[in-house]
This record gives sequence, structure tokens and C-alpha cells, in this order.
Amino acid sequence: MNRSLRSSRFRHTVAVLATVGTASLALAGCTATTAASTVAADCAPAHKDLTTYTKGTLTVGVPENPPYTQTSGSSASGLEIDVVEKLAAAECLKLAYVPITYGNGIPMISEQKKTDIITGGWYVTQARAEKVGFTTPTYFDSMAIVSKEGLTTVEGLEDVGAVASGAGFSWEADMTKVLNGDLKTYPGTIEMKQDLSNGRVKAALDGYAVAVAAYKGTDFKVEIAKPDSRVTITTDMPKIAFPIAKENTALSNAFSELIDGYRTDGTLAGLLEKHELTKDLVVPADVAATSIR
Repeated sequence: MNRSLRSSRFRHTVAVLATVGTASLALAGCTATTAASTVAADCAPAHKDLTTYTKGTLTVGVPENPPYTQTSGSSASGLEIDVVEKLAAAECLKLAYVPITYGNGIPMISEQKKTDIITGGWYVTQARAEKVGFTTPTYFDSMAIVSKEGLTTVEGLEDVGAVASGAGFSWEADMTKVLNGDLKTYPGTIEMKQDLSNGRVKAALDGYAVAVAAYKGTDFKVEIAKPDSRVTITTDMPKIAFPIAKENTALSNAFSELIDGYRTDGTLAGLLEKHELTKDLVVPADVAATSIR
């Protein structure tokens, strides 16, 4: 999936996260509130003199996109929230969350300048790199095939009938050609899951991590599509990283150094296993070193 078009997938309005603390910020009509975390008076940051929009606080944009990010009552959770919590703790920063969508996430950094970092599983693309900076990548994503039969190949989809796909994925053009009109596009995972459950479609295509979370506990199997030269994403898996203000290279570099450490010491792999994802999704050091920054 090319997340430069990711906004097409989600139409959810994310609830404002109510948290402990009295400080609040008016952010483009939304409210960011200080998270229920504290910083010890003697905390020594891993990097000195980092700049954030609110001194001493890391303001984090949060869309609704499990397993990467989601809201639950008065808190945020998910794979990327776990990483951000570690980054903030290492740099002695409090956390403040602000709701975003995939339509306004990048502008919240590049234009409105109201968030320091955004979460939600953003793909690293050249188009985005012209507007924001990126940390070193964390994880790969890929096209997942969801079916009761456990289909694993693009070829296997050619004779099953109607296949669902979220609109805006990078595989959309390729799969439209392969399936000759049998590809049906949907606003997002919820709508695809409904039609798959009702038998209106025979299989669905979604981002792997999202699909694992969405179909947990169902009779459907989620498999990463095997390489097929006709579908680029199956041979060139996209990388996920945290977008940060392009001019705030100090913050991006600091977080990248920490993330590279989490890559080496197994932290990133451990977080994947916590969320029931394969540790093979960790972007290796040599690949991360060549990523767009």
C-alpha cells in the first residue's frame, strides 16, 4: 500500500484522548492532552537540547488504525504507541496525544505545525519525503490475502470471483489488471470484512498487520502474498517510519538513533511478537541505512 493515498482507507473520527493532567493545547480544532505519565526530576535525556512544539512534551498524532494505533477509553495503545512511549521516556519527554486522520496527518506537521510526530503505520515515500522528514524505518508491511481457504498467491485469486481491496493501496492498479474487473474497492477494512463475512466477496486484500488484528478470532486466514512479478508490492515490501517535521532534524536523528538501538537489541522484534506479528517484519539494519530520511 502506498500511504500517500492512505486517507481513502479510513473514514473514522478518532475520539479525543482524555487524560490525567491539566495542561491542554488547541490543535486545529482538536485537543491534545498531557498523557498520564510523569518525568522524574533527575531524568537524564539520551540527547540534550531537543526541540518540541511544547517544551518538555512530545505531541503525537494518533489515527485509528490497529494494531499500529488505537484509542481505548482514555488512553492510546498499539504497536507504534509502544515505540513512542519508549522514545519519550528515553528523552525525558511527557506525552500528549492529538487525534488525526490519514488526510490531515502530514499537514499537521508540514503546514499547521501542531504535532511533533505522527503514528499509524506511515509508508516511507518520496512524495511524503518532500513534505516531512522520517525517522529510520521500523517495520515492513505487505499485501495480505484474507480468505477462508488460506490463499497465499496472486494466481490463486484469479479464479475465486470477486475480491475486495481498500481503495488507495499501491497494489490497486496491478491487481485491477490481474483480476480483470473482479477487484472491488472499499473505503476501509470494516467494509471489506462485512462483505467478506456475508459472502459478497471471496477474498480481501489489506495491509498485513491491519488484517491480522482485524480478523483475529475469526475463521478467516491472513497470509502475506507470495512474490508475483505482476504486483510490485509483493516483491518490494514498503517500509514504515515515523514522520517528523522536516526542519527538526535533531529530533528525527535522536529518535532514529534510539530506534536503531531497539532494532539491534531485539526490542522492535519483541513488540511485534507482543502484537502477534512475525518478527521478520523488522527492517534490517542494512536496509534501514538506505531508507529515505
